[in-house]
Amino acid sequence: MMGSGCRLTAPVRVPPNEAKADPNGGCPTGQCDPDPNGLGIYIAEGQSHCFVFERTAPLCPEGFVNTPEGVLMKVRSREGRRAVLDVPVELAGAPGAAPRLHSIHASPSDLFLAVAGPDGDLWKLRGTELAKQTFTFTLPVTPADGDPRHVRYEMTWTPLGASRFQVRYRQEGAQAWRPQCAAPEKETVPSLLLPGRHVDGLNAAIRPDASAVTLACETGAIGVCLDWGYQPWDPRSLQDDPDRAAAYGACLQAKRAAYFVGLGDARTFTVSGTDFLRRDAHGFGARSSDRLEELEFVEALWSPQGAVCLNPANRRTALPLPPGLQLPPCGATPRWSTPAVMATGVPYPLKP
Repeated sequence: MMGSGCRLTAPVRVPPNEAKADPNGGCPTGQCDPDPNGLGIYIAEGQSHCFVFERTAPLCPEGFVNTPEGVLMKVRSREGRRAVLDVPVELAGAPGAAPRLHSIHASPSDLFLAVAGPDGDLWKLRGTELAKQTFTFTLPVTPADGDPRHVRYEMTWTPLGASRFQVRYRQEGAQAWRPQCAAPEKETVPSLLLPGRHVDGLNAAIRPDASAVTLACETGAIGVCLDWGYQPWDPRSLQDDPDRAAAYGACLQAKRAAYFVGLGDARTFTVSGTDFLRRDAHGFGARSSDRLEELEFVEALWSPQGAVCLNPANRRTALPLPPGLQLPPCGATPRWSTPAVMATGVPYPLKP
């Protein structure tokens, strides 16, 4: 069925060599350098999931990891895109009096905080009790005067139902709260958690980790692929399923037209609001099937490592492809294979 990119704040197509990232988190083509919003992985292009300091959004959360010492938030720096910081997260309150955040637990059907009291006993906080909690953490920032410092932030989670919640944050002592998933055209962009996995903010590679949970905005590929029916677990048993995990990983790349991720080029070759057709090898997707022959003009076959093959004439946009990188053609009658578990297509080929 039809898939789609995300809507641009302005319908402007920017050549890759001219693409510039908005300091507040926008990137119209997914090819900005440095791209602040995870190339459409964590939130839609033109939106931002990064923490604001002064007039920039320098640090972008990607999730949490439970450790013996407590909870760490994984935060990617925009100054060095490969730098991911481990930021300790605590619960607000007087030292020694507030409960200690022991761990964050998420599953396809549950979310709770495990907190420890002064006596060391653990209890679980869900729903309204979770919403009453305020997380605190410290981020390294560089003000306009160039003098690096550490700034304390607060964050809250408000459940919205259907496994979604609103994340808000502010600098400690500030009056106004900011939405962590910020979109100029929307009042609220919900967040979601992807349990047991970390998703790389540069190339969308998925690394299973039972102690980890990914925090994402529902408009990014992480959330959209879940909504399309590509959960990496069986929807009945809620147990991890390797075939579904492969389809989900392939969806993260296909959604963003990240053809050459497997060749080391993490750029995406689509613009927001661009429609395309999709099929998957097992018929997992909502309003989809495994009938590859239904795609008259196949764009690409996909694995979690990017495109397995590509028919350039059937690309969903005319964005120029990088010189020196080539994928084999999919041909007129492509077939599913072990790596190729998703296919994308277009209603009509590109005009010559």
